[in-house]
Amino acid sequence: MNSFADIFQLMKENLPITDTAKKLFIDPIKPIKLNNNRVVLYVNNPYEKTIINENYVNMFKTQFYEILGFEVEIDILTPGDLTPEQRLKFCDPIPELEDDVDMTKKLESTLANSNYNHTFDTFIVGDSNRLAYSACKAIAQGQTGQYNPLFIYSEPGLGKTHLLCAVKNHAEQSHPGFKVLYVSAENFVTEFVNSLKYNTNDEFKNKYRNCDMLLVDDVQFFSGKKESQTELFHTFNELHQKNKQIILTSDRPPKEINDIEERLLTRFEWGLLADISTPEFETRLAIIKRKAELLNMHIPQNVTEYMADKLKKNIRQLEGAIIKMNALTLVTGVSPTVSMAQNVIKDVLTDQQPVPVTVERIINEVSHIYNVTPEEMVGPRRNNQISSARQVAMYLINQITGLSYTAIGEEFGKRDHSTVVYAINKVKGIIKKDPNYRATIEDLVKNISNEI
Repeated sequence: MNSFADIFQLMKENLPITDTAKKLFIDPIKPIKLNNNRVVLYVNNPYEKTIINENYVNMFKTQFYEILGFEVEIDILTPGDLTPEQRLKFCDPIPELEDDVDMTKKLESTLANSNYNHTFDTFIVGDSNRLAYSACKAIAQGQTGQYNPLFIYSEPGLGKTHLLCAVKNHAEQSHPGFKVLYVSAENFVTEFVNSLKYNTNDEFKNKYRNCDMLLVDDVQFFSGKKESQTELFHTFNELHQKNKQIILTSDRPPKEINDIEERLLTRFEWGLLADISTPEFETRLAIIKRKAELLNMHIPQNVTEYMADKLKKNIRQLEGAIIKMNALTLVTGVSPTVSMAQNVIKDVLTDQQPVPVTVERIINEVSHIYNVTPEEMVGPRRNNQISSARQVAMYLINQITGLSYTAIGEEFGKRDHSTVVYAINKVKGIIKKDPNYRATIEDLVKNISNEI
């Protein structure tokens, strides 16, 4: 919610009234501003104002309280309440008052300040990321021998890309002329495919095999792309033989990346493997405070602690929540509160994360198809029907949620990692040979996705 118009739109959507009433009396309202706890709205004539005051104002107040976390007073203006100059402005479908222009500038400014360089100075270090941070810092300072390659893995949004960019920034500043290449795996694949298409493969090889440092983000994207894997393999070999530094990141450890050649996985593990886990509470607090400082924003300690407690798994969500809260405080003129944080967090989770596909949802969907119970699938029984259903569920959980093999095994009665690997590989093998089986799996994926 970056403006009062966004807040008003959300309020409208939550009103418990008929579509007809909304179309006749609510949609024509134009939101003007929110000043501290006073909402100012505009309608075209006194009749509409009377209808709204008598039937809808209390609803408005209730919904604004749900969104903002504090009570508001509502003023409704009509043309008779405006100066001639203001009346001219309201002829435009999107009214704009002078203080709205100022607010827009403030919001643009705060969004600009929320972006910062991905350097080591702006990276918050905690127990969850200390190894990855220390290794990257050492590499950037020239201590490359024992960490080549460096393979960093974590769930999305925990700082892998930040560290890669920090290495690049530091190395280039410390060593002018040093050729550091940062590329996402997706862009590497796209460039490689284009080099084959346009007969520029020599230029592609020259670019990637003659750099001083290669940083590849999200290597799990190479899964299933055999020719691109071969190109990465040869690029890796040539750089490694020249003692050039390589850093790779992924959302999982090498052995859990599906459909990657073994020779490439082996090279991923030659150097140091460093994982980044979910940041602990103290680190999340430090991230919130640092981001607030960059925005010249003061967040009370109780609000900071509330946000750190509720947003545990993703740094991007933390940062997004702070940006939205800052925008909301600018729009309303009200200092951050826990109630405001509750609504901002709900907003951020809706914006940034689709409703997660849970393990339980997948197991239930598979149980219906195979006519077994969820309890049988996660239990010890092993008849053919239950085993087949269990294997399909393990495969779908891995494909849809990205959950690790170990974590999947825990969901199925603490089964061993190797049992999950066997199940997934068996399903893959049948998919390749049996079109009807493949169609069943595709239908399951579609049904599960449609439930989101």
